[in-house]
Amino acid sequence: MTLVYLTQALCNAAAPRERRYDLRDSLVRGLFLRVEVSGRKTWYLCYRTPSPERRLRNMKIASAAYAQLAAARRAAKEYLARLYLDNVDPAEAQEPPRADGPTLRALIDMYEPWVCAHQKSGAVTVRALRLFSEFMEVPADEVDAESVAAWRDAQAGRLKRATINRRVAALQALLAWGAKEGLCRAAMKLPKLAQSDSKVVTRFLEEGERARLMAELAAREARSGRDYLRPAVILSLNTGIRKGTLLGLRWGDVDFASRTLRLRAEIMKAGREAVVPLNDAALCALSEWREFCGGDGGGYVFPAENGARRKDTSKAFMRVLDKAGIKNFTWHCLRHDFASQLAMKGVPMHVIQKLMCHGSLAMTQRYAHLSPNSLEEAVRLIC
Repeated sequence: MTLVYLTQALCNAAAPRERRYDLRDSLVRGLFLRVEVSGRKTWYLCYRTPSPERRLRNMKIASAAYAQLAAARRAAKEYLARLYLDNVDPAEAQEPPRADGPTLRALIDMYEPWVCAHQKSGAVTVRALRLFSEFMEVPADEVDAESVAAWRDAQAGRLKRATINRRVAALQALLAWGAKEGLCRAAMKLPKLAQSDSKVVTRFLEEGERARLMAELAAREARSGRDYLRPAVILSLNTGIRKGTLLGLRWGDVDFASRTLRLRAEIMKAGREAVVPLNDAALCALSEWREFCGGDGGGYVFPAENGARRKDTSKAFMRVLDKAGIKNFTWHCLRHDFASQLAMKGVPMHVIQKLMCHGSLAMTQRYAHLSPNSLEEAVRLIC
């Protein structure tokens, strides 16, 4: 066991490794900083329980995100003093979380740096949590199943069930994190709404809508000159990639020789890299766009005017939809259209799953009803 004279700078610089490790303080006996593979840092105290057991025990003091070295040393000394002078086990001396602990607002403020560092959609989660305006000034320990059920029932007629359940799930995760960090009591299971009557609507383009959309995109270029929108729409219609992935594409991700598109892990929703094929329409649109804009391997395929990553496409796309007379359609519906067209042409569900980069086949089943006579054809095979 190696002892180190800890300094705050040394603690701050401790980086995660392939396996978790401990930095044991040479100044205060038993105090150590545990660094997890995830980067989480926590203060612990190692000691032997009072006689006659004399068992070795590690007790969590606090997260290093909220307690610096000086505070950890001070707490460790207090626990050790009670152990040696009063024969009191430090674990038994720890006070339970107080009812006047952090409010939900304060807990969210402490949670924000962690969730944004560990979740790709952390900022979205924090925004959802701040919508619990009724609970902001309430101690986090007082946010219980009964109060959440009352909030849920009040929102049932105003918000979609899926939206309510996502917000409740985010609140559940927040309280579980707070309990793990010793900031509040252990969270109970919070009530959600049943999804049995939810309807999944898959919106795709009818043939007339498709023709009007492409005609309006061409007319837009004729009026204002060529830009990113038409090739971006064509690529989305023929690959089904998400908008965030589309806007994160770089020219180095496009392999014209093998007719494939590399989707890097950092631009994928699930954080897993994938490679998807390019059909003639997608390949032609990308070739023409590269020739027009002179794209290189390091730049974005559809950059903003200053060359940085484009933030959104919604305004321009919604204007095109409005002029084309297409209602109840969003950019994400282009992804649904890609999968729906494949299903209607009889492509097997497991192939659509691969092309859509779905994590499970259950996510792809929403398109199964579009497959022509799939059930009838299946039972005919045993005739």
